[in-house]
Amino acid sequence: MVEIASYGPWAVVTGASSGIGRAFAEHLAAAGVNIVLASRSTDRLQALGASLRGVAHRVVTVDLSTESGAAALLDATADLDVGLLVSNAGGGRPGRFLEQDLDDLHGRLMLNATSHLNLAYGFGRRFVERGRGGIVLVSAHGALQGLPNMAHESAAKAYVLNLGESLHYELAPAGINVMVLLPGNVDTPIIETFGLDRASLPVKPMPAAAAVSETVAAFLRGRPMHIPGRLMRVMTRIVPRSRMVRLNGRMLGQAARNLSKPSLA
Repeated sequence: MVEIASYGPWAVVTGASSGIGRAFAEHLAAAGVNIVLASRSTDRLQALGASLRGVAHRVVTVDLSTESGAAALLDATADLDVGLLVSNAGGGRPGRFLEQDLDDLHGRLMLNATSHLNLAYGFGRRFVERGRGGIVLVSAHGALQGLPNMAHESAAKAYVLNLGESLHYELAPAGINVMVLLPGNVDTPIIETFGLDRASLPVKPMPAAAAVSETVAAFLRGRPMHIPGRLMRVMTRIVPRSRMVRLNGRMLGQAARNLSKPSLA
């Protein structure tokens, strides 16, 4: 079986300071891959890097919601033999589309869609030159349908899904393996960020480390797309699309109301 370390001595992981990104960094380091840790949080990246044993790491503090973010990351890794990109950075906030600030929506589109485009293009060209490489684009389960009360994010993530699924076939002849990850109910800090109540989630959150382990296995098998968690995959197949839209819309509407409540602290 192909080993993840065979893609190259270095991997770039964006959004590495927490959640799925951190779990990817830890998994790849355990496999002997040197890691470029990228996010906006220097302190958390440095702490994570210090905890990784047996591999080298580089911290790149970068804001991928800005136009210059992806270019800065590409420049910061130009001297490394990077063979794997995990483009994971993303974010959002539940709420009604027309009640949100337009400039903020543009920044989130940059983070959730355009940064993946720029990084896939930049690293993809490098991988073609070196004759081998791997790209994991982290989208979201919500990319499979519209999400009322997170319409902007579901649309942006749908772009990532279609980009990655297309590139899986387009770049394969050049020796580049591309896969899209569609996390749904994965246990990350974004649950609290989105104002969701863990106890009311329809499926128990899957540990991020388990989701990443499953994802790497699917990537090495050459899958174009992966949804972590067997139950989530079954639900995706059997729950009608229209019902999924309504269920998620109600859940995210409640999340938006939770976020709007004044803090008791």
